[in-house]
Amino acid sequence: MKKVGSVCLCLLLALVCCFPAVAAGTVALQANAALAEDGTLTVTVSAPANSNLATFETTLQYDAQKLELQEVVYGAGDMTTSNTTETGRVGLFMIWQDTQTEAATLATVTFKVKEGAVGTTDITFANTAATDASDSEMGISFGESDTVTVTLTEAPPTEENIPSTAGTYIAVGAISVVGVAAAVTAGALIKRKKNKE
Repeated sequence: MKKVGSVCLCLLLALVCCFPAVAAGTVALQANAALAEDGTLTVTVSAPANSNLATFETTLQYDAQKLELQEVVYGAGDMTTSNTTETGRVGLFMIWQDTQTEAATLATVTFKVKEGAVGTTDITFANTAATDASDSEMGISFGESDTVTVTLTEAPPTEENIPSTAGTYIAVGAISVVGVAAAVTAGALIKRKKNKE
């Protein structure tokens, strides 16, 4: 009988190991982007209080034609690393010894807007996964969408607006110069005529 019980217990453990952990709920993270006047774009990922994250990973995707990665700074986690070797993608990886219980900025990613980049650009989060202290999978959301759209700059005007009076001022200036030159010439002629007499 004991052998049967042992076999059943082994089968039960094998079944538990084969099936993935049950989802432990969804954590709503906050992703924000701020563009400074010097052309620095800062993207922050924040967690609310009692998120209970034990592990977290995501891939931040960006337009490498418009943005240049500067640095990644972590604000939480006991072990952190980043994959920054692939252009257009930044992998963020975090592990806690316990869990994240306080509200905190998890990571700050800084970009430099490339010269000539205009219009908008998207920051997208993909391949996101997280677990809690019991190693159960957690759902992660970034608000309404996994994409943050940033307005870089307005496109420069194609033609300069030249005031309609500009040509008038130029013409009047030219006439004045001609008038002064004519007066000087006339004065010189009169002076020569007097000298001859």
